[in-house]
Amino acid sequence: MIKFVKSVGELKKEISEINSNVEIESLLNIDLPFFENQEDFAVISIHSYNNSFPKNLIFITKDNLIIHAPEENFKIEKKFQKIMKKKYGESTVYLFVLLKLIMKNYSQEFFRIRSIMDNLDLDPVLDSIEEVGRDLRKLTDRIEGLMQVIIELKEEEITSFNVPLIDFDYDLLNAESRYWLERCRSHVYRIASLRTKSEMRSNRELNDTMKKLTVIMTFLTIVSIVVNVPGTIGAIFGIPALSDAYFNSHTNLLIITLIITTLLSVVLGYAYWRYLGLKR
Repeated sequence: MIKFVKSVGELKKEISEINSNVEIESLLNIDLPFFENQEDFAVISIHSYNNSFPKNLIFITKDNLIIHAPEENFKIEKKFQKIMKKKYGESTVYLFVLLKLIMKNYSQEFFRIRSIMDNLDLDPVLDSIEEVGRDLRKLTDRIEGLMQVIIELKEEEITSFNVPLIDFDYDLLNAESRYWLERCRSHVYRIASLRTKSEMRSNRELNDTMKKLTVIMTFLTIVSIVVNVPGTIGAIFGIPALSDAYFNSHTNLLIITLIITTLLSVVLGYAYWRYLGLKR
């Protein structure tokens, strides 16, 4: 008998009638795909990225298959119609379809993560890279766990799940899980590449900032030199003994010298500052 349940309360009620020792809350809280085969029942817990129904749980006995998942998602292909009429064919097909739906859900999450990584290639922001890296590691772990469940389901002897009925499709699903796992692992190295890009950009921005600070400090130094030239000459004028002995008779020459020296300091300082700006 195949039975779909949506509420946790209904799920607890159905499973307690079969085995009262099963802790439903603990199974639903397991984040990674989980499979356990006992003497009289088997249980599979698989989280998905479906926001409206993220926790999927399947309880398998010899005569019952209780599925905690939306029934409307299970669209049975025509090629499985004949198989469903065979003994244990219905439970086998429904469980296979659920595994396939989860795999499709994981592949869609992979494309979402890859799209974010493509954008980060153009604008490698470190915080975003770390966030998408965590999402990718979580997805990788989930696909790896799902692949393990697929392998164990084939190896274990579960009466109501007869793998030979869907042997070819099941092998394709196994191969697909390996494919997505390899793609996730390859993108883990891409995360490392994005981190390197982000560090290179940060270093480049730091170098640009240091160059700007160097130009600013040079400009301030030039300004201080320009200010010091007339200040120094003015200080000399302010010494009475020197002023009376050497400068009283050459006042015009000293004024012209002061103006030329100041202008020359300004021109040379500005030229050097422009040179640093062009060089940067």
